[in-house]
Parts: sequence; structure tokens; C-alpha cells
Amino acid sequence: LLSTHEGRAPRPGTIVSTAAMGISHMVQPLVPSALVAWLVALALLSHVSIVSALRAHLWTQWQGPAVVDRFPTTGQAEMLMVGHRGASFTAPENTLASIQLAFQNGAAGVEFDVRRSADGELFLLHDDTLRRTANVQQSGHLSWLPPDMYEAMLDKRVHELSYSEFLQHVEVGLDACEEHCFQHPCLLAEAIAAIPDGRFALVELKDNDTETVRLATEFAKSIERPEERIMFIGLELKMMADLKSSLVEVGLPGVQVISVLAALSEDAALEHILVTKAAGLDGVDFEADSRVVTPRVVAAAREQDLKIGVWVWDEIPSSDGAQSAANFYDLGISFFTSDLPPDVLSWMSALN
Repeated sequence: LLSTHEGRAPRPGTIVSTAAMGISHMVQPLVPSALVAWLVALALLSHVSIVSALRAHLWTQWQGPAVVDRFPTTGQAEMLMVGHRGASFTAPENTLASIQLAFQNGAAGVEFDVRRSADGELFLLHDDTLRRTANVQQSGHLSWLPPDMYEAMLDKRVHELSYSEFLQHVEVGLDACEEHCFQHPCLLAEAIAAIPDGRFALVELKDNDTETVRLATEFAKSIERPEERIMFIGLELKMMADLKSSLVEVGLPGVQVISVLAALSEDAALEHILVTKAAGLDGVDFEADSRVVTPRVVAAAREQDLKIGVWVWDEIPSSDGAQSAANFYDLGISFFTSDLPPDVLSWMSALN
């Protein structure tokens, strides 16, 4: 009859006694207590519709009306949910399948990592080599390569590899594919084309060099309504400041640039907010750690008119869960970047 509270099951007899107390409270002014007890027993044994009504009433009184209230949501009107490398809990990270699945699951945006190839293409990949994500078995398009050469290329820095000749033909994410197999590193342009109207991408630039700044600026110029569709993020503060200046120079001051930092403390986050503002950037993005991103930190970001987001981190396993999302919702975070595991998806569904 009753769900558990904070993972603790009701003690034996609690369900029936709580039900009796609940109905007694509702109908005692109208019906003698003996009759109340009889009605309770009848309802519990026959599973008539009063059970559903009673459960709803008791749930509201005891714990709240829905999943959302188990994870308080008394903060801002909306915290944007962003798929970390797409829906990477389910589909191979940084692939078109993962991006599409994130939006199918209700995400407002996606975050993905972008690197530069030897032939000047911006494409999706987190690491600086293919070793972790590429399939050991080479695809048919690369069958001409001797296996030992293919293996060696998986360990080369991707900025030394050609996208057209090699990178686009590598299959990635076999260990996580299931329904989403045969994925390849896609171009940034392909990823943006897969984003529905009204949604957006956090484009994390992984290479720290002037050529990446130039290519990112040229890309922003090449798409329609870049201010609505993309925000650039990155760990290298100077490069992000250079990118912001470059965007302003080409007439795109509205394209937002956000500084990412794995802050070690609340004080480090507070200091980084001031540094980010001084660099002329538009926001900060910290790890989803409540010891670091506190009400003071959120208030400081708001005071500087900066967006503030958080991203989940494997080193903090609890960071990517419904309770974590709800806690940061309460703080008034601008966006929460999640791998979109099942409990976060359930929380999102209940919130909507």
C-alpha cells in the first residue's frame, strides 16, 4: 500500500495500521470507529477503488504526491537538462545515436567533445586518441590496413590523423552499442544538424590551440542562429577568452562561451567566477559536487550575471542521480549535464 521512505521498508503491521489511522482521520466525524475498522479491512481485502484513493491521500500526507517531491524542486522555474556526450548511459558517447537518443529522452540540450583532425575537420571525440572508444575489429572500409598498423593508429594523437581517410571510418562504442552499433566519429556539422529546433549543444573544445579557435569561429559563422543553437565550453580559460574575442570580432557576441573547471573547493569556485567574469566570458561549469557548488557559489555567479552549470563526474558516483539533479535544481543551476541514467530520466518525466 505504501512505498518505502528513504529506502526503509515499513515495519510489519505498519501498512494496515497506517491505513486505519488515515481513514479514521478522514471519516471519524461521520462514522463510529468500529465501522471504520470494518471498512478498512474490507477495502484492503477486496482491493476496491478506495485503496487507490487512500494510497494517494496517505502518500501526500506522509511523503509527497510524486517522485518530484521526494527530490524537492522548490527552486527556479527551470533547470535545463543536458545529455553528457549525448545519452551516454545507454548509447556510445559522442555519436549521432547518443545525441538523438538524448533528445528522444527529453533533454533540452546535449554536451559533446570536439577535436581537430590533421585535415582541419572538427569532429566528436573526448580522448586525444581512439584507443578507449574505438572497436578493436576494424571496419570494412579499413580492411586494407594491416591489423598491426590499424592498432598503432588507435594510439596516435587524433590531430595527426586524417578525418576523410581514417577517422570517419573507425567504428566506436561496440562495448556499449546494443541497439546503437556501427557508430563512427561524426563531424561537428553533422552533430549540429541532428539537433531539433529549440534545443542546443554545449560544444566542448578539447584542443588548446589557435587553429581550433579559428575553426570554431568559422563554424559558428557558417550556421544559422548560432546564438540559439550552440554554446562553446572548455577547460582552457585563455583559449576560451580568445574564442570569445574572435566571435565578437566577426559579429557574433551573442554566442556564449563558458569556462569549465574541476574546482577543489567552494573558495576555488568563487575565485574562478571572478576570473571568468574578468575574461569576458558568459558562464561557469563546475563538477556536480554540492561541497563545491554551494548556495554562495550560485549567488556569486548570478551576481556577476554568469550562467552556472554542473556536470557529472565518475569520481563522484552520486553526482549523476535523481537526488543530485533535484538538489541542484533547488539551487537554481542553469543546466545539469547528465549521462541520463534511468533514475534521472524518471525524475525528468515526473518534473514535466
